[in-house]
Amino acid sequence: MKNKDQMMKIIAFSICFSLLSMPSFSQETWNLERCIRVALEKNLTIEQIKLNKDGYDISGKQLRRNRIPSLNLNTNLGYNVGRVINPSSNNFENENSLYQSYGASTGVMLYSGGRTVNTIKQNDAYVQASEKDIQQAQEDLALNVASAYLRILFAYQNLDIANDRVALTKEQLDNMDKMIDAGTKPEVDRYDILSQLAIDESSRINAQNAIDNELLGLKQLMLMEASDTLIIEKPELNFTTLEPLENVPFDDIFEIALINQPQITAAEIRQEANEIGIAIARSQRLPSLSLGGNLGTNWSNLYKVPTEFDYGTVVVPGVFIDGQPDRYSQAYANPTKYKGLAYGKQLDQGLGYGVGATLSIPILNNYSAQARVEQAKINALNSDIETEKIKQTLKTNIQNALANAKAAKKTMEGAEASAYAARLSLDNADKKAALGAIGNFEYLSARNRSDAAENNLLIARYDYYFQIQILKYYMGRGISLD
Repeated sequence: MKNKDQMMKIIAFSICFSLLSMPSFSQETWNLERCIRVALEKNLTIEQIKLNKDGYDISGKQLRRNRIPSLNLNTNLGYNVGRVINPSSNNFENENSLYQSYGASTGVMLYSGGRTVNTIKQNDAYVQASEKDIQQAQEDLALNVASAYLRILFAYQNLDIANDRVALTKEQLDNMDKMIDAGTKPEVDRYDILSQLAIDESSRINAQNAIDNELLGLKQLMLMEASDTLIIEKPELNFTTLEPLENVPFDDIFEIALINQPQITAAEIRQEANEIGIAIARSQRLPSLSLGGNLGTNWSNLYKVPTEFDYGTVVVPGVFIDGQPDRYSQAYANPTKYKGLAYGKQLDQGLGYGVGATLSIPILNNYSAQARVEQAKINALNSDIETEKIKQTLKTNIQNALANAKAAKKTMEGAEASAYAARLSLDNADKKAALGAIGNFEYLSARNRSDAAENNLLIARYDYYFQIQILKYYMGRGISLD
């Protein structure tokens, strides 16, 4: 009985484990929006750009605090061995001693030729440019994800077509076998269909491999593991209602892109920042004025104060009264006993402070100040050229995108006409095949032409769809599959 109970527990545990290990049949699907969001959250390049912006934010905080006074406290504790100065008598003594000092200092820059203010403005410009860099990187990544997503949709649709081809060829093979069994067709007629079935099966395998490869590419953009399951939504793309953006004039798209492309704004902001750099360099040729102060005190165990004195008088020689030599006596008090002064009182009596202003006037600095100004001008010119380069690249990209979209539209229209003609030819071949008026070779040739035309049409449609998405991207409309 005991063994039976144990066996039942083992069986129950095995069933539960098997149920937990079974894959879920209601796996979550990913739409384009979610894919883009995850890719943006995990992208390391964007994280680096954000860290770069954080660095400018920190610099901005530090620069703004340069306008307020600084305050520093310090203390020094030590032990002297051998010959030292006695703070009571200011005489050298050979005695070990313990000492401690305290100090406080403050300072503030009153005038620096506008260097502080301009440096803050320049850093703020770099912060704004970094924000645009982040936005540009996010939009570029979103476009790459959308492109990968579209390629997957194309691969899935291509697989559906391949599956239909295999199913149709198998149906033809079944019909041929029935006719061979009935004696109306010879055995050799099935070989052409078997050859076509092998070709169709190979195409289906290639289509599935294309899906796996495209899914892997999308996973890599989202920093997913290759073994992770990724099932994407398959929205119905309407190729006939796409806005014909290829007909929009180039100048209109370019003007919109200049406003909406973050990389252009970032370049222009950096250009302004480098112009401010010239003013910063010039400020180093102007006088600067700073104000400072300090407060300090010290303590030593050698410091003592007298407690008892030996009093007396002494004759002071060389004294004259009304021009005649005379004797003059002066009282004195020589300390005979000492005692140490309390720690707090010693710090109080040793307290001292000072204030001062520093005026620095550059006169001759071996051309260093002028060299910085000239270098700042070169940086400003370089930023002007870089901005123009980015604009020229954008112009070239938009020109290519417009040309590609127009070419894709014409290719799609040509593919639609070719596919329509191929469908009519295949329909005619189907009718002849039903009547036995056409051989396998002629029929399969008509079907292959139709399949190729349909595949070319599918490629042309997706290419045109993607080219329109690129134009939408340059016009700042975002990425969508509607």
